[in-house]
Amino acid sequence: MQAVKALILMLAACLGAADCAVAAEDMPRPRLRPADAAAPATPAAAIPVPQLRPAPNAAPQPETPAPSLKPADGWPAEVVAAGRAECQRLLSGLDIAYKPVEPIGEQGGCGAPAPIDVTAVAGVRLVPPATQTCPMAAALSAWVADGVKPAAKRRLRTEVTEIRTATSYACRRRNNGSSGKMSEHSKANALDMSGFTFAKSAGVTVGGKDNWGEGLLGAMGLSKGGSFLEDIRAAACTDFTTVLGPGSDPFHGDHFHVDMLQRKGGYRICQ
Repeated sequence: MQAVKALILMLAACLGAADCAVAAEDMPRPRLRPADAAAPATPAAAIPVPQLRPAPNAAPQPETPAPSLKPADGWPAEVVAAGRAECQRLLSGLDIAYKPVEPIGEQGGCGAPAPIDVTAVAGVRLVPPATQTCPMAAALSAWVADGVKPAAKRRLRTEVTEIRTATSYACRRRNNGSSGKMSEHSKANALDMSGFTFAKSAGVTVGGKDNWGEGLLGAMGLSKGGSFLEDIRAAACTDFTTVLGPGSDPFHGDHFHVDMLQRKGGYRICQ
């Protein structure tokens, strides 16, 4: 207020005088009220940055696909694992010499997920070794222990030492045909045998004439080899679902064929 009064008195004293002038720098300046003072600028760092919200219709990101369980050999890993577990269950405690081998073929075609190479069953060698499924190997072991070895003692008074194998695994159709159903050999689920060797007597050939009533001894009913083969053939019908041999058809005149084909109603073929 004092500054304003002084300004009024100065203007009144100079009123009417042409050369009366007040220097701008001599004029008192009013002080700014606190409300009129400029507010200090807010630092940029203190200004909050809003988070961007995702678009309401944004497409979901694709998930990383799970690794395939199908190995290069064509069998799913879980099928191979189940086959190995079945082998342990079936062969545990049996007198059988074998080693697991890699899966053969592929699912839906020729082969087997958990095959084994069998070199001996119940102390009897397989020459050459046979590639089999474990259910087939278990049936073979039971047949040799309960049928083949007792028949050798009973009929020939000796021990059987060797089974001469002809075909185990083979990717082919039945009877080597160009059409028709696939053979159980294509699944490592069958075995062809051409003969047997013994400790103290001559070997027996499945296709020998005297063994099946065609030769002199056979016609007279004196063939011990024939009696042995007949016994083990009958015993095989207990352990296998298919048994074929001389006299059954033109394709099995010189060997035994056994397999584990599962048919409806448990039907078996024994010829």
